[in-house]
Amino acid sequence: MKAVILAAGSSSRFKPLSDNRHKGLTEVLGRPIIDHTIEELKNAGVDEVIVVQSPKREIESQIDSADHYVVQEEPKGMGNALRQAEHLLDGSFLVLTPYRANAAKFFEPMIDKAEEEDSDIVFVSTPTDEPEKYGILELQDGKAVDIVEKPEPGEAPSNKKVVGMYLLSESFFDYLEDVETWEYQYEDALAKQMEDKPASVLEIKEETNSIKYPWDLFSVVEELMEKREENISDKAEVSDSAEIKGNVIIEEGAKIYENASIKGPVYIGKNAVVGDHVLIRDHVALEENTTVGANTEIKNTVMQPNSSIHSGFIGDSIIGQNTHIGAETVVANRRFRREGKRPEIETHLIGKNRKKSTGKTFLGAFIGDNVDIGVNVSIMPGVQIGSNAKIGPGTVVTENVENGETVYVDQELVRKKSEEK
Repeated sequence: MKAVILAAGSSSRFKPLSDNRHKGLTEVLGRPIIDHTIEELKNAGVDEVIVVQSPKREIESQIDSADHYVVQEEPKGMGNALRQAEHLLDGSFLVLTPYRANAAKFFEPMIDKAEEEDSDIVFVSTPTDEPEKYGILELQDGKAVDIVEKPEPGEAPSNKKVVGMYLLSESFFDYLEDVETWEYQYEDALAKQMEDKPASVLEIKEETNSIKYPWDLFSVVEELMEKREENISDKAEVSDSAEIKGNVIIEEGAKIYENASIKGPVYIGKNAVVGDHVLIRDHVALEENTTVGANTEIKNTVMQPNSSIHSGFIGDSIIGQNTHIGAETVVANRRFRREGKRPEIETHLIGKNRKKSTGKTFLGAFIGDNVDIGVNVSIMPGVQIGSNAKIGPGTVVTENVENGETVYVDQELVRKKSEEK
């Protein structure tokens, strides 16, 4: 069995974390996300993994675990992306998006479905209360006969959304040839093939992780941490007074100083530094060469390589590479109560000029690469800060900061001498 990972997209909804790299190259637990996916595929018995990437070829420059790399020269949708791998495919094959940490448990049932029902297409599907946001299957006698992309409210043919994992056969390319090349060519070809032969559907109840928006990374981290066992490298330096509880992974070269408290699940990468009296808790991933200064609290946060915070609080946030945060900075992660309840947090998507509800009542900030943040800065929930931005000391950040933008409080310094008597 072969598998194709479609990783040529621009990852625009994942900004600011995708400013400088494809979202599949986001580091989680010491490796890019897409590398975890490839490992999952190989462990599931996939013989060859093919990655479709953009002309930048950034995937193959960062990882070598796939068997083949092909290029989609122009962003013409999933159908055109898959066509770039056609010469490497025969028989049945899997198609999926760059992150599927739990994919292995679905592949064998998908293959069994195809054989039992003599199907050329197998979808994975799960119920949704918001069909207008997804590709939705139309079903007849338990089989899929059509797919409707983001139907209008009240017009969805079912509540069965398509999960980004497909089992296809080489005959699919004949249908791709017959439909227009555009953003939804892939879905059009699926619909056309289903007119001739209905598709099988593997229905599952659990949600499957995928990454569209920055906050989707939190569930990915949780899932990967569940698969890893506690391990503290004998090449790490851990103070005798440090408190370590739960599932904690500490890589070689890391330094944990006096009276630090680490409450797993937590990952601390190679050569990371955790200062005195630091509290780290609840699904924190500190990647390689990160630094957390003394008296800091970090909760449910991913910090990408080579970033640091001097002191303060960071909750439910994602921080890009080479970003440095000054002393006593606070990233808030809760809104004031409304009628006794904490409201869901919305965020403005950088580059999209629209609001998006995150579905979360705990949410901090999303900060890009190479950002400098001064001392005593307060960042409000849901704020996005673009790469190469600068935030001056004492600033309260209530709205997005664009890439390369400098934001600071313009204070007037007043000096007065006491009146002479």
